[in-house]
Amino acid sequence: MRDQDREFERVIRNCFPEVEIHTMEWLGEGMRSTALLINDEWVFRFPKSLQAADELGKEIQLLPRLIPHVKAAIPEFVHVGKQDNGMPFVGYRKLPGQLLGEDELPSLSDEAQNRLAAQIAVFMEEVSSFPVGWAREAGVPERCMKTDCINLWTDVQEQVFPRLDEALQRYIASRFESYLGNPDYFRYVPALIHGDLSPDHFLIDPNTGDLTGIIDFGDAVVCDRDYDYVYLLEDGGETFARQVMIYRGVADPDACIRKVSLWVTFDQLRYVLEGNQTGNQDWVEEGIDLLRQEMEEQC
Repeated sequence: MRDQDREFERVIRNCFPEVEIHTMEWLGEGMRSTALLINDEWVFRFPKSLQAADELGKEIQLLPRLIPHVKAAIPEFVHVGKQDNGMPFVGYRKLPGQLLGEDELPSLSDEAQNRLAAQIAVFMEEVSSFPVGWAREAGVPERCMKTDCINLWTDVQEQVFPRLDEALQRYIASRFESYLGNPDYFRYVPALIHGDLSPDHFLIDPNTGDLTGIIDFGDAVVCDRDYDYVYLLEDGGETFARQVMIYRGVADPDACIRKVSLWVTFDQLRYVLEGNQTGNQDWVEEGIDLLRQEMEEQC
């Protein structure tokens, strides 16, 4: 057991002495939080930064209201505590199924992928139908897509362009021009979205491939509902993203794919910016490599 995990165990015992810890194992760790599995029954999640703590606070307010509105299982926080550093942590019963994994969609049969696409479409529709007023009351922020894009473009020119060759600069500039120059992209009705619908947040039945649950609502936001396709396209691929769009009744999937692909470009740029700001050169190099690969595929 890692020293950090022993510290987490101490915090859990202090806050919730009624929780008898017989076994504890490291479940996973992302950029923002660490998750532990207690007694093969309880998941305890600890944020790693103030930003992650704020996001968890949002989940603590939102998820109890959202649970009755979605068919798939989502975390139901039974234990909500505070660490010595003041940041919150939560415990919830382990959801049914197993995590699919970011690169595991191709391992599913075509039939299973098609069925999963239909189930993800239902989940997205349930979330985007959640009353926006209730989401705001729960502390979910609202994102203005145009302002967000303009600010990103400014940061990219100042902080990313000095690292890029002229061809990649021109490609990225054309992506911003395509987005900001299309007024249709800003005619949307704000809706609640999950914000991080990557396959590694999908829980599925290992025998059937059916969706059993969704985790990690830390990026939940009120904005253009199409933004929830970003990681379906980026991590799940165009075929799967298109299937979900068709099941949701998107009138022009080709146009929607083009729009979402611009956000995928912007997502890679945010990754480069975050790496630059935190001094993580691996993120910077990975993001630039992905952008160059994308340019070559587009051109």
